[in-house]
Amino acid sequence: MLKARLLKSLETLLKTLLVISLISFTYGCTRLTSKAKTEASIEALDSGATLSFYTDEQQPNESSPSLKTGLNGSLVFYLLSAELAGQRNDLNYALEAYSALAIQTQHPLIAERTTWIAQFAQQSQAALDAAILWATLAPENPDAQRTAAGLLLQNEQFLDAFEYLLKFEQLSGESNYTLLAGHLTEKSNPVISDLYQRMLEERQERQTASSDLETALALLSDELGDQQASQQHLKIALTLDGDNIRALQLKTHLFREAGDFQSAEKLLRQALKNNPEEVKLWLDLARTQLKAGQFTSAEQTFDHIIKLQPDNLSIRLALARLQIETGQYSAAQKTLETLTDYVVLADQAWLLLGQLAERDKNEALALQHYKQVANGELLLEAIRASVRLLIQQNKTLAALELLQEKREAAPELSVPLTLMGEQLLRQQQKFLAALNWVDEGRQLLPENQESPELLYTRALLSFHLKNLDQMEEDLRQLLLLDPNNATALNALGYTLVDQTERVNEGLLLIQKAHALDSESAEILDSLGWALFKLGRYEEALEYLEEAYARLQEGEIAEHLIQTFWQLNLNEQAEALLEQHPELNLQPNP
Repeated sequence: MLKARLLKSLETLLKTLLVISLISFTYGCTRLTSKAKTEASIEALDSGATLSFYTDEQQPNESSPSLKTGLNGSLVFYLLSAELAGQRNDLNYALEAYSALAIQTQHPLIAERTTWIAQFAQQSQAALDAAILWATLAPENPDAQRTAAGLLLQNEQFLDAFEYLLKFEQLSGESNYTLLAGHLTEKSNPVISDLYQRMLEERQERQTASSDLETALALLSDELGDQQASQQHLKIALTLDGDNIRALQLKTHLFREAGDFQSAEKLLRQALKNNPEEVKLWLDLARTQLKAGQFTSAEQTFDHIIKLQPDNLSIRLALARLQIETGQYSAAQKTLETLTDYVVLADQAWLLLGQLAERDKNEALALQHYKQVANGELLLEAIRASVRLLIQQNKTLAALELLQEKREAAPELSVPLTLMGEQLLRQQQKFLAALNWVDEGRQLLPENQESPELLYTRALLSFHLKNLDQMEEDLRQLLLLDPNNATALNALGYTLVDQTERVNEGLLLIQKAHALDSESAEILDSLGWALFKLGRYEEALEYLEEAYARLQEGEIAEHLIQTFWQLNLNEQAEALLEQHPELNLQPNP
């Protein structure tokens, strides 16, 4: 779908550019038909899918805003070159050009187009940056707000995602707070408490209660261990909307956790009277019956679910997962074996069969099952599992051979597979072999493409090999590709501070990294150590104490102890040294 849009004819584009130029470089008075409606489906994340986009006919309801930069010859050429690059499948250039155009023109349609090009190119950070720009430039566009929220959610920036979901609700009347909370609890993310407090603030400010928001609060409070608060939120949610499926599921879960299977089943059967075709509730009923040991009843429920949607293979996969969850391993195996005949679900079925074989300690069978997985993220997961099994059997060479075979067969996975192999070699202290392995992986990248991840890994290996010049070269090349990469800025800055006399140069790099990521313990430590090297001990102490408060790691402790001594804070130094006996430190004379 996206590729079809990317291959939009040059003739159409030229007509569009002509219209734009004839109306004084604005889109304001036009009502052009566009096939570039982009909608990020946040609901897809509920099943673990990535955000999807679809093509539809779109007639703008309002006049589009004017371009802040006129379409001069240079901009027209840049736009044409970006479109031609897209037609030639050169997504990197198309994305680079559109990103620059979006920033320069400050036009929402260009920012929108940049968003889905980045999404299609699987450039998550570029997609997120473009989506936020689009949402900023189109504050009244609900699709823009929802897309930004969805991509923030994908990038696990949950608090920011909530703010965009609020804007989306204000514009559309729809809400997705329960989805956000559910995704967060699955990740066991440390910001759960912060999001709960932020949602409570929003709840108090509202004049009209929201069942969806109450359910989200119930999910978060349950994850925080406050079942009483969770029950209170659920009571309000179900009073507002007795058919709130997610609230009903959570209340059933709380009953099951308390061992009250009878109340859980009673609640579900009452809900199913109003929602007789709601598969989620039937699945929860089967789960409850299995947990209660009612296997015959659960089997009957399974049969009913399949009758409800006989052509829905995903339902059968859900049943297999439920069978695994409740310990019905033989039944799950039979269900999964039938699914291996269907291309759409075969990879997931083989992966789960491999996990079942591992559970039975049948490593050889597990490897055979994992070998059947063919595509995408599931293939990557299967390879990762296979490598782990081979390493457990002390078959490092076989693991590397597998990775080599797979990265040649699936070049789109060459970066993560190369990183896996590098980790194996580095753990064995084979730094030169790891460096060669990374370079071989870089050769598998498309022509004229480079991987920031592989460059960064190569730089760290060069550090281990004491080749600081090569390390600096790799990090600077990385920063040309990604100037705002805080990790690379910090790595280069710290190396210059710690290993060379170029302390001031290193400090500037670290300060830029800190401006991009002020919460990182590693960056705070680097900043403190740079100030220490410059003799600015009081300033260094502030950053090093904050770094150690965030991460009680030996190297940070060493830097902090050195600073204590320089400030004659000997008691603090000795107390910290006692907590890190692995450090062999003596005060400077």
